[in-house]
Amino acid sequence: MDTQNEKHRKSTILYDAGCGSIAILLGMAFLGGVALHGQQINIIPTILYDAGGWFLIPMFVGGVFLGVMIDYFWNYLILYLALRWQRISITRKRRFAYTAIITAVGFLIDWLYYELTWGFLVIGSLRVPPVFERWGINPGLELSTILIPMALIGVVNYFASRFYLHLDKKHAFVVGLVMAIFTAPWLIVAFVFLVSWLGW
Repeated sequence: MDTQNEKHRKSTILYDAGCGSIAILLGMAFLGGVALHGQQINIIPTILYDAGGWFLIPMFVGGVFLGVMIDYFWNYLILYLALRWQRISITRKRRFAYTAIITAVGFLIDWLYYELTWGFLVIGSLRVPPVFERWGINPGLELSTILIPMALIGVVNYFASRFYLHLDKKHAFVVGLVMAIFTAPWLIVAFVFLVSWLGW
């Protein structure tokens, strides 16, 4: 049970790397390495916390906020290009609101994707073990799992663009397809493979 709790704690930290920032990726990689070594040498986490654990909280919150903001503007950029490519004019205010909606939903999709694939989902008394016990045990199959969040992101954007942006089926399908490809959690997959390659 302690191993699963430790794994879930690390997965929560690692997930935030998928928010869209290379800087956050490097920072979370460092924290993941510290957590792993701390699992092997129990005294390390205690020393780190006692020596200066106070700065980890604002660093973590700031990293998450920065990642979400980068993710938001990336989603906005892809949406803008998808609409411009189809010569569709949507007011800036409506584009901003649409992006906020899909960013929030996308964050939930990405989180569930990571937790169910490599992490350890814990919601109250509900505990769901991951599909893969550890990173990199089946790279080809693990990479193919990106199709699941891609499909969900595509469906969400299709219906959101249909009912909120009032696009027809053809244009909504293009928006959903473009958003699915370019806003899928590729960084989560890349980060998992990087961690696996480094042997953490």
